[in-house]
Amino acid sequence: MSMRLLETGIAAIQQGKREEGARFVRIALRNDELPPAVAAVAYLWLAETTDDVVQKRAYYNDALSADPANPDARERLKALLAAQSPQPAPPASTPEATSFFQTVNPPRPGNAPEDAIVRVIGGPNGPGTAFFVTQNGLLATTRYVIGGSERITIELRNRRQVLGVVMRSWPDIDLALVQIDEGISELPPIAPYARVPDAAVLIAVPAGGQPFRGKQRPTKRVMASHWIPTDFVRLPDAGGNPLFDEQNYLAGMLTRNTSRNSGYVYGVHIATIRRRVDQYLEETGTGERRAYCPACGYLSRATGNGYFFCEICGSVAPHARHLNRYPQPDPFPEAGRATCMHCGAQAGFHNGRCLRCGQTPPAQIPS
Repeated sequence: MSMRLLETGIAAIQQGKREEGARFVRIALRNDELPPAVAAVAYLWLAETTDDVVQKRAYYNDALSADPANPDARERLKALLAAQSPQPAPPASTPEATSFFQTVNPPRPGNAPEDAIVRVIGGPNGPGTAFFVTQNGLLATTRYVIGGSERITIELRNRRQVLGVVMRSWPDIDLALVQIDEGISELPPIAPYARVPDAAVLIAVPAGGQPFRGKQRPTKRVMASHWIPTDFVRLPDAGGNPLFDEQNYLAGMLTRNTSRNSGYVYGVHIATIRRRVDQYLEETGTGERRAYCPACGYLSRATGNGYFFCEICGSVAPHARHLNRYPQPDPFPEAGRATCMHCGAQAGFHNGRCLRCGQTPPAQIPS
């Protein structure tokens, strides 16, 4: 199934239908059925669908993350970075540094806009930090920062406060996306490497506070590729601080997840954050009516269509908490409550896909 979608997407891209082709390729990648080498090729084709240098670099980074041995991805990334390298400028008087982005490492390959980092107020675990991941006001922070909130307050760099609406969250990687009605002209440049090098210097930036330095912590533990082990122990807020390397590339986001033995905290790699942002944009771009479930973070089809319960976690929808609820038919009855052979859930199926894991099992066992 995924291979057919990928082939359809590549054919569309070759015909010049870049948006249509990108949509098919993203769907193929979401299923996690593609071998790493094929997934890397898919990301290379996605890079051909955009002229945005930052987006293109992110796709090359994703390709190397999927298949570090892919020579084409490495060569294209190297050529892209070489084309972006700034030309030597004539000597000039250096202005007095007035912000973090000017003082941490002046000879930087890209400008990390300081207004891209904002403060989160009103969360259940105290103030936190968020940062822009799209220019139209989509922010990334941690699930720990927003908790089960549906709306929070965002304080911009100029101290102005705006309403933030929680759009999606993933408790498994401690990530949440928040939308505000404010845009930004420039996003922080994304790190070009597939993984943070061992012992690399990392700079965490809390909103409204002083940046603090740490390092990537080498570990012998086998862990998921989206985690960045660090030697940070204490955070100035509830988390969500963007992590920059010494060249001011955005490498990830600091969370409150800690090692059981040492107490060191972990970060989430920026490549993983970008993939989840793409997933969210894909979910909202289908035209389906969906609503955010604050209990599990899913964009629920059931509650988006007026039903009382989330089909993933079973929690009561926010709009139905104070209603006299009555029995309702199954919102997705075409497969009943069969058991998914892939994840074992009985959340039901929609368009042949499990509503919990999104996979298409080879067969379903009636419950």
